[in-house]
Amino acid sequence: MAKQYWAQLIDFEEEMQSACISGATDHEDAAETLISDFVGQMGGEITKGAVRVWVQGENREKVYDWTVDLIIPEDDGTHGGDEDEEIEVEAEIELIERT
Repeated sequence: MAKQYWAQLIDFEEEMQSACISGATDHEDAAETLISDFVGQMGGEITKGAVRVWVQGENREKVYDWTVDLIIPEDDGTHGGDEDEEIEVEAEIELIERT
């Protein structure tokens, strides 16, 4: 049976809901998936925090501090100045495990 990873953003004023991360291969993969989704939903306004990750049924968890470096491509003139056009932003996620 495949491991079922869960992740929760922590260290915010309000408690964030935990989420099952389907398809995650390890703790870091689960953390990066949740962080990427969160940063995307927030429009890049929040780019650092902490995340707790665990496997369902195991008593061991990992906690990571995270930062996201957003890489916004420069306008090369091909977009025609359309402000409503979506621009694909790349995100580089750095995880540091708390010990």
